[in-house]
Amino acid sequence: METGKMHVGVIGAGAISDIYLKNMTEVFDQLEVIGVAANHIESAQKKAAQYQIKAYTVDEMLADPAIEMVVVLTPVGTHYDLIRRALFAGKHVYTEKTITDDPEKAKELLELADEKGLGLASAPDTFLGSALQTARRAIDNGLIGDIHSFVISGNRKNDILLSIFAFLRQPGAGILYDYAVYYMTALVSLLGPVKRVAGVIGRPYPTHLNIMPQSPDFGKVMDTPNESQVSAILQLENGVTGTLHIDADSNLSDTAFFALYGTKGILYLTDANQFGGTVKYLPDSVDYRKPAQPVELWSYTPFSGNSRGVGPADLADAVMEKRPCRASKEMAYHVLEVLTGILNGGENGAFTDILSTCEKPAPLPVRSIGARNIGHASFNMKNVDAMKAFYKNALGMKEHFTLTFGDLAAAIRRSLEAADRGEKTLSDSEARERALMEERVRGMEARKEEKWLTYFKLADGQFMELFYPNSSMVRSIENRKENYGYFKRNYEVRSIEELRARLLENGVSIDEDIHTTIDGAREIMVHDPDGNEVQFTEYPKGEAARISMPEIPEGHSISFVEYTTQVAYQVKDAVNMENFYCLGLGLKKVFTLHYTDLLAAMEASGKADPQMLMGMRMMGDRAWIDYIEVAPHQYIELFHTDGQELKEDRDLADSFGYQHLCIEVEDIEAAWKAVTENGLTPEGKPRRGVDGSWQFWLVDPDGNRLELMQYTENSRQLG
Repeated sequence: METGKMHVGVIGAGAISDIYLKNMTEVFDQLEVIGVAANHIESAQKKAAQYQIKAYTVDEMLADPAIEMVVVLTPVGTHYDLIRRALFAGKHVYTEKTITDDPEKAKELLELADEKGLGLASAPDTFLGSALQTARRAIDNGLIGDIHSFVISGNRKNDILLSIFAFLRQPGAGILYDYAVYYMTALVSLLGPVKRVAGVIGRPYPTHLNIMPQSPDFGKVMDTPNESQVSAILQLENGVTGTLHIDADSNLSDTAFFALYGTKGILYLTDANQFGGTVKYLPDSVDYRKPAQPVELWSYTPFSGNSRGVGPADLADAVMEKRPCRASKEMAYHVLEVLTGILNGGENGAFTDILSTCEKPAPLPVRSIGARNIGHASFNMKNVDAMKAFYKNALGMKEHFTLTFGDLAAAIRRSLEAADRGEKTLSDSEARERALMEERVRGMEARKEEKWLTYFKLADGQFMELFYPNSSMVRSIENRKENYGYFKRNYEVRSIEELRARLLENGVSIDEDIHTTIDGAREIMVHDPDGNEVQFTEYPKGEAARISMPEIPEGHSISFVEYTTQVAYQVKDAVNMENFYCLGLGLKKVFTLHYTDLLAAMEASGKADPQMLMGMRMMGDRAWIDYIEVAPHQYIELFHTDGQELKEDRDLADSFGYQHLCIEVEDIEAAWKAVTENGLTPEGKPRRGVDGSWQFWLVDPDGNRLELMQYTENSRQLG
């Protein structure tokens, strides 16, 4: 086997083969498709020419030692024989759903795969799509609490589908095996295996008239013996109960309903036959007078389009990594037994115990951006001299380097010239954008001696980025606590008393003197000359520490503070904000303070308003502050704002004060790949910035701008 590659042959050249072949040849790097086989060699030759691969008969493919895995895309009635032959030929196998049309045959194949030490997996792999993976993460993170029940309802239009697809009229291709399999696989992947089932099965139309003019059987009456309606009750091994209802004699447009009911809310899922779609979370209301509004969850995998092939790709990875695959044969067999139990129970009018079980497949991994530091926090200065004096004199930061508008213009012009050398013909909109950028550059060149920004260094890898005022900055946000988004930052210090004395020596007013916070830290708060809130934190040591941190290295800091230890945001979309930083960037939530913690502190103070205390009690154990770790000693704080209506001011380009946050990463290309594989969409690919560092940009769900940066040997920060 070529390192990192699984050599694949596809058996079946029907309609479904195109999306598999396209994705397996273009999307999934771990797969190398060698050829395609079909009952009719002409069909295989046509597909082979289309995808520039080899055409085989089935016998030839199974005999070819270059083929390591076969992907079976034929009707379910052929699966048993083809999978059995492939396993005896020493091939790993991935098959379209269902694994077979008979649990006994499927069990034989499972035993054969184990005996041969070969991988065997089965569709549907839609549970690996962005929608169901988003739901899985929400469930695992306890978003809706303890889940007690579920409802699934779907519909199809057999008049049309039976006329188009002849295989749906074959045994084993009724609504349960062909369509309910998507929902049952999704359900088991989310909540675990089924314990027992009961159902009522309907076959109201034993024949259908072929209504498709393109069909060779147009106008003929077709025998359609398979079930087309099902109503079932299921009890899972974990005690969760629910219903499954599907009607294939209804609308063509699927109006899928898939809901999970929990103690903290309801999760509304999407059509399990699709990879993408919308997942909504309806939280339990804090106040019955204000009904909660549903939250659409961001998706954190890239598989939102038709991603068939992700199942074979995962099987290939599983074989190479010697781990269980996600679309496992055990889950496929269990789902087949459940569907058969519903079918037989519908015939017999009784509950059926499900004898098999399986493990829930692991969710798709979250890629990490490889964060090293909070690289810098950026601010637009209003009172330049006073701001520079505060950070340089009061806090001891070093004025590290300054860039001018001339530096910025030169960097942009180099980028434009590089694009021009690409000799790409520009569209009209691109040409207009190019002309506009050229005009901007000329404006910058006219001001080339003016200062654009200055970097202040506080410690190894940590900076303040201060932008000089210009004509576009026309307003100040007086009280950021009234707004969603950024509102403060904290610097860690070794001794809060020494820092306090330092501030007073430099004439800095103390706005909130030394006090102990709910998390056990000791803090002091001031405002810098532009009115930005700045806190200084001395963390508790030993058993009193709520967050475990390594010792601060000697010589780490060159200033009177050690780290930019907290950058705090008041969040509007709390669920998606946490998911963005944890699932989108691969950072870790290390600690949460709850409203119960805040309530206890308020009650202990004896100063709280009774109405406020009542409000805190209503919040219960909901999260108040989440601490997202960027690196040791460095956190993004997400303050929840349940029940509050704050201002929303996302565009900060024309305002003084906070502008953006930068996270330093180990490898910018790896970070870009990680966020895209996690389902995020950066603002363009990595590019070299004016300071010589690599960078790209993201915007979080609340609209806060985030820069990811990798320093290079030419980075001014390292000079």
